[in-house]
Amino acid sequence: MKIMHYVGLDIHKKTISYCVKLADGTIVKEGNIVANRASLDQWRVELPEPWMAAMEATLFTSWIYDHLKPHAAEVKVANPSMLKAISASKRKNDRIDAAKIADLLRANLLP
Repeated sequence: MKIMHYVGLDIHKKTISYCVKLADGTIVKEGNIVANRASLDQWRVELPEPWMAAMEATLFTSWIYDHLKPHAAEVKVANPSMLKAISASKRKNDRIDAAKIADLLRANLLP
């Protein structure tokens, strides 16, 4: 049986921060990639399989969702206002946000 990997994506116009976690919360990999199809493809083939991803809804979410969906076990999009309510924190940056999204995904708490 293969172990599921949970990917949190924090999406911006030019960059995407990501965090890959195991079910127990162990971080497997994290970083940033350029927000374009070629970079997503290169990053995607390096992901351990199987994987599922989550991201918050933004202006840039739809093309990323459509691009990743055929390759993932599942891709989910969360309501950004509900994410803020669940994970309100004084510490905020793209890396932390990606990790929080991965945590909500792996705990099945994604709004």
